[in-house]
Amino acid sequence: MTVTEPARSPRRRRVPRNTLNPDRILDAAVALLDRDGPEAFTMRALANELGVGTMAVYSHFRNKDEINDAVNERLLSEIELPAPAGSTPREQITELCRSVYRLFSEHPAALPLLTSRPMRVDEAIAVIDRQLGLLLAAGLSPADAARAQTAIMHYTVGAALWAVRRRQAESGECEGHGVREKFRERLSDLPPDRYPSLRGLVPELLAAQDTGIAQFEHGLNGLLSGLLPP
Repeated sequence: MTVTEPARSPRRRRVPRNTLNPDRILDAAVALLDRDGPEAFTMRALANELGVGTMAVYSHFRNKDEINDAVNERLLSEIELPAPAGSTPREQITELCRSVYRLFSEHPAALPLLTSRPMRVDEAIAVIDRQLGLLLAAGLSPADAARAQTAIMHYTVGAALWAVRRRQAESGECEGHGVREKFRERLSDLPPDRYPSLRGLVPELLAAQDTGIAQFEHGLNGLLSGLLPP
């Protein structure tokens, strides 16, 4: 009679004793969120990412909400506020929006994390305050500055998340592998008598899709031209 040994679960790689600290935990949290998204982010998943027991994480953070707040603070600290001297309000707005775009395109989990928690991160408040101040300095009224700031942030964050989605599709991480080729084929198959503009601009549309942050700045420039006084 042959006795089959029970399958062993993979051994967790342990970190050396006394090396776990809040910075390492946040590094792992950001990596986990970027890779798997907020839905998969649990204390157990984070402990597995670190190679420790769950209680080891609790020794540094009381709960997941506390980690989420710390991750928010770390990510938002990557946004660089432009220096007030040496450039116009419009140039500073562009620089600030560029930094926000980079954050959300590089860390797509930052937005659901930020919107799921009360706004108490100083960095987020500082970004909004600086944008409003620059819009006022550019000559907008308080009401117009508030509306413009909202429109600019909607465009910036939306463009960043669109870039993330497209990148995921093109890399095959989600349904839509080969999305660029499918997009080209779909446009090329459209009847030219019904969709003459789309059929006539297939190369230009594909080129615009490939320019990344340059396309974002093109749209931002047009938006600011319409919002700011000449």
